[in-house]
Amino acid sequence: MRFLCLHGAGTNGEVRTFDRDNFNANPRHQIFEIQTGGIRQQLEKKGHIFKFVNGKMDAAVESELEGVVDGPFYNHYPRSPAVPSAHLKEAFEHVLNIIATEGPFDAVMGFSQGAALASALIAHQAKAHPEQPSLFRAAVFICGGAPWEGAGLNYIASQPDTYAINIPTANIVGKIDPLYPESMKLYQLCEPSKAAFYDHGSKHMVPFDMKNTEEMVRVIEETVAKAIRG
Repeated sequence: MRFLCLHGAGTNGEVRTFDRDNFNANPRHQIFEIQTGGIRQQLEKKGHIFKFVNGKMDAAVESELEGVVDGPFYNHYPRSPAVPSAHLKEAFEHVLNIIATEGPFDAVMGFSQGAALASALIAHQAKAHPEQPSLFRAAVFICGGAPWEGAGLNYIASQPDTYAINIPTANIVGKIDPLYPESMKLYQLCEPSKAAFYDHGSKHMVPFDMKNTEEMVRVIEETVAKAIRG
């Protein structure tokens, strides 16, 4: 599968600098690419492809990365406690433009705000265009934030026996992550029979140890298999 990858707030997906001596575009400070390196390497061996993109809004660096890596850094929309409002629509349009120009993509993988954006867009498109197929066949939400409804004024509310996200999903959370309650709200919006779940038990991060890497790869592969079966 071909994955579109959306980074968290105050980081980036990929930054490239131009080397005038050899005319090569050299990767530099690809934060989300580095964060997902353990799981991505295992999945790439199985033929999966990952496309990393940046958000549209310039941002200050995530606090724990300050002084560790250089920028630029991006948000997809203003960070909490700000309400995204019209900025969410702009983020939707940015992602849809990437899909139109660089897609199609079979799946989406998002971390933190990137997961919130991906899930919000999936839910919005399903509600606004129920006659059309989903933008993605599968989604991977890692330490996801709670998604906003299309106008960007309120979070999507959970409804009994109704699920905003009906494609196969891999929901990866961290028990001691400050965003854990939001990650669980996102999980509850996913259709249960199609939603794989794994709690790595750690903080707001993508663990690199072998046990957690194997388990994260397992739930992602389980999700991919469900998408392929249809």
